[in-house]
Amino acid sequence: MESLNERLSALAGEQDQTVRVDGYRVIAREVVRECARDDKDAMGTTKAELETFVEHCVSEHVPLAISREIITDMSKQLPSLESDVHKTIADVILARIQPRLVSFEEQVRALREDLATRYAREEHWTRAAEVLAGIDLDSGVRTLSNAFKLRKCVEIAELYAEGGDLVQADLFISRARLLRASGEADASLDYQYNSCWATVLDRKGKFMDASDRYYALAGYDPSTLESQTAQKHSLVDVLTLAVACAVIAPTGPQRLRMLQTLYKDERCAQLSVFAFLEKVYLERLLRVEEVLAFERFLKPHHLAVDGDGLSALQRAVVEHNLVSMSNVYNNIGFDELGELLGVSDIQAEKMVAKMISEDRLSGRIDQVDRFVYFDSDASTIEEEWDKQVVEVSLTLNGIVETLTAKQNETSSDNV
Repeated sequence: MESLNERLSALAGEQDQTVRVDGYRVIAREVVRECARDDKDAMGTTKAELETFVEHCVSEHVPLAISREIITDMSKQLPSLESDVHKTIADVILARIQPRLVSFEEQVRALREDLATRYAREEHWTRAAEVLAGIDLDSGVRTLSNAFKLRKCVEIAELYAEGGDLVQADLFISRARLLRASGEADASLDYQYNSCWATVLDRKGKFMDASDRYYALAGYDPSTLESQTAQKHSLVDVLTLAVACAVIAPTGPQRLRMLQTLYKDERCAQLSVFAFLEKVYLERLLRVEEVLAFERFLKPHHLAVDGDGLSALQRAVVEHNLVSMSNVYNNIGFDELGELLGVSDIQAEKMVAKMISEDRLSGRIDQVDRFVYFDSDASTIEEEWDKQVVEVSLTLNGIVETLTAKQNETSSDNV
């Protein structure tokens, strides 16, 4: 029986291009079929034949037009194969094609996209991102639109973020931000970009910025988005994520403004988390059972315990309840404070000190007696109350004067 090398040598000397292409196609199908056979003992021999065939096809002995056609045909067969076979054949082709990569950029792109899809389907997120990142977006041979580059950068960033590699995710979303400035993105692509950016910010723990990005997603008109994009995150989903990130963000003026925006948005009133949002916005004490009920709307990284022994949610609840207590107590000991907050007295003292130093809480600490003294806002409240009383009195006085003037005019007309 004629060996593979003999068949390839015969085809290399064939003058009829149609016969030559058909011959390569037959061999390609045979090699792929052999790789797909469930015969582990023969896999080494089969893989060697695959490498020999691909190396021959992409060599200078075969016209580029034929090489591209054969590699394209082989690539189209791979997604329908079993996972391990798909990966093996794709890896061999990508490795053997590397020396002439510039000549096969379109084929490499298709191979990498299909292979990344396979890895993503199996939830091998980082590997999928690495495969997709192998596409040369800055090639000087092919002219790629900024919209295409933007889409790929966003897809890669999403995969890296899903795999927990936030450094690479941030790198690619930053690259996407520069490409987005070109203005070539349609509504769906722009939505996908903002969704990815929000996810990266969220996973990096920048909850305030993430909340702002999630809330921006709620402003898109679903009718302008592709169905797949619109279904990925519903209005309820993005608003719930906006609320969740705002709640667990560090206390401060920016967080308060975001909470106010969400609280006054009529769409948020329909959310399951609205009651919790209302208590947070109005600075009411949060009970344990309420916090536990809110946990089911959060993502795993929101509940992951950090170096201080607290999760992002626990830290946010403690800080929130501290602010709420400052409106009720003039002073309180650290032992009692820790008991009320559900943390140790040492954790309570550290959090109070941190919030005071960052001007997120008004007060002072007595480390000798182990007490915290909250600055009272009573005088400010009284001043605001007096101001409002004066304004109401002036308004009523104006109304009375207007009515009196009209009554006098009526009396004069009657006379």
